[in-house]
Amino acid sequence: MIRVSSIKLPKELWAQCLFWLCFFLFEWLNTGAYLDNFQQSLCQISVQLPLLIVAGYWHLLVTVRRFLLHGRMTAFWISLISGLFVFGTLRRVINYKWIYPLYYPGALEKPFWYAPKILAEAMQLHLVVGLFVVVDLIRHALRQQQLSETYRREKVSAEYQLLQSQVQPHFLFNTLNNLTSVSIQQPDKMPNLLQRLAGLLSYQLHESRRDKVPLSKEIAYLKDYISLEQIRYGDRLDIQMNFNYLAGTTHVMVPPMLLLPFVENAFKHGAAQTEGQCWIQINLSLNDKRLVFSVENSVQTDAPVPFRSGLGLTNLKKRLEILFAESYELVTMPEEGQFLAVLKFNIN
Repeated sequence: MIRVSSIKLPKELWAQCLFWLCFFLFEWLNTGAYLDNFQQSLCQISVQLPLLIVAGYWHLLVTVRRFLLHGRMTAFWISLISGLFVFGTLRRVINYKWIYPLYYPGALEKPFWYAPKILAEAMQLHLVVGLFVVVDLIRHALRQQQLSETYRREKVSAEYQLLQSQVQPHFLFNTLNNLTSVSIQQPDKMPNLLQRLAGLLSYQLHESRRDKVPLSKEIAYLKDYISLEQIRYGDRLDIQMNFNYLAGTTHVMVPPMLLLPFVENAFKHGAAQTEGQCWIQINLSLNDKRLVFSVENSVQTDAPVPFRSGLGLTNLKKRLEILFAESYELVTMPEEGQFLAVLKFNIN
């Protein structure tokens, strides 16, 4: 014996079968209660239902999907009007030949080709058909909306992954430029620098693929990067980091490598452009569920304003839009001899 649960049908067909089953039960029970004769009601609906189903699928598959949805309006109107006449006439045949002789013999006094009755039969039938088509179109529209949302999320995810992957070569390019300078001027420091660079690349390889990482790992990554840069600049760079108290924070999750561009920018446009003494101050704080990250650095008076162009800034802004939409703040404040960048965003 074949079990009903083992029958594999498309979801669309299951939904349509459910519609016709519900209509059958409603019409049978409602008419049966009105006539106080459920056997007569069952007979009437059993005879009329096959025509309703045929008319329903004709208008759904041909009139609507093939003609209306493809903009073929002439064919649509021909199919609709023809359907009204043909199915109305067929319903008149069913009632006149089978239903009226059994239950309503008085209705046979009118001739078969009685226009008001044929029109009434067509309208009654197509009210049900119209409901069937509308229900199916609504279900189809909701499904398309769901698919569109899925495609949109996949597109955003792919775009974000591309932006995230661009951070790595951008970081590597800047770091290798620094190493080239150190290898010429201070070759004895190269082993330590390469060891730290290996740790940074390991983080990028394993952690940057995740959607979020613990704040403690992101802080450790920033510290390693800063230590790598500090070796290059030595005593002429005064750097202050005010976030050690958050170093053990593992329950707070943040997007990986989101804070790095601010620190890179401070070195690239601050210390790297200054021959004498320079300074960088980095602050990270957590207030409720709002993370505030600020980087302030010294700049030469005649130096161009940082954070106005370049791949790093463009990449950062796109990532922030994707991740936080309207729930983040990015503020840059260039002043005489210094530059401040502040990022605020909510964390879950």
